[in-house]
Amino acid sequence: MRLLADTSFSQLNANFPNPINPITTISFDLAVDSIVSIDIFNIRGQRVNTVTNEHFGAGSHSVDLNGTDENGRNVGSGIYFYRMVSGDFTDVKRMVLLK
Repeated sequence: MRLLADTSFSQLNANFPNPINPITTISFDLAVDSIVSIDIFNIRGQRVNTVTNEHFGAGSHSVDLNGTDENGRNVGSGIYFYRMVSGDFTDVKRMVLLK
């Protein structure tokens, strides 16, 4: 059972499971309705994929990541970063992909 987060502030949560193989869930909480962009970057800082770039209401949400780039090709094992931007809020977390 997941308890509802205090949504008086926005928050990006750790992905689960981590390390990922082949799917992981990225959850986040929003204090207010806003457009949310979540991008995946490789260790070199190159954007690999955009998980979402759409409007979400205030509250708790999650999106799934399946270990592919924006062209649908599988990405290699390694360390990746995911960045969430929502209004004035920005946060970055790290994840590991194992094959």
